[in-house]
Amino acid sequence: MDDMEEVPLKKRTTFLGVMAFLLGILCIVMIFMKPVAFFIVTVSNWFIAIFVVAVITFIISLLGIANERERNFFPIIGFIISMAYIVFWIIFFLLILIGVM
Repeated sequence: MDDMEEVPLKKRTTFLGVMAFLLGILCIVMIFMKPVAFFIVTVSNWFIAIFVVAVITFIISLLGIANERERNFFPIIGFIISMAYIVFWIIFFLLILIGVM
């Protein structure tokens, strides 16, 4: 019993991965949904709320990807969704600045 082999880590989906995936889906739903008023989110700051959800999804996805015991499927999907939305707004504002739109 001198040679104790290390037990491999069992990868599983954790709350962090599921949360990243669900927030990514929420971000997509909010994009295509008519702006409505929730709690402190009004119609005028609807796009800011979507951007905040995308940034939170980005952070949670990175935490889920960095977690060793996490299956990376759900956090990667959440990461892709959040990055797509953030990159869209960066391109949109760059096009406005150079006068294309």
